[in-house]
Amino acid sequence: MQYYVRTMEKHKASTRVFSPELPCPALGSAKDAAKQLVQSSDPSVMLQADVCSRNQNQVRTRYCCWINERGEFVERALI
Repeated sequence: MQYYVRTMEKHKASTRVFSPELPCPALGSAKDAAKQLVQSSDPSVMLQADVCSRNQNQVRTRYCCWINERGEFVERALI
């Protein structure tokens, strides 16, 4: 199973991707990378980072975090 982080704008209408997929060796390191990317971003962008797992043809989001409209850091485990 492969883990990776993808980043995008939190707006529902937006599909703008900010960086290529960032591969990670484990779920824990992927979560840490996602948190760091979001917390170091400009709050006005409202960046969202998803930690996904890829197993053959299946992709599943395991964790996501983002900056909301009030500039607060929000995270959610989806396991």
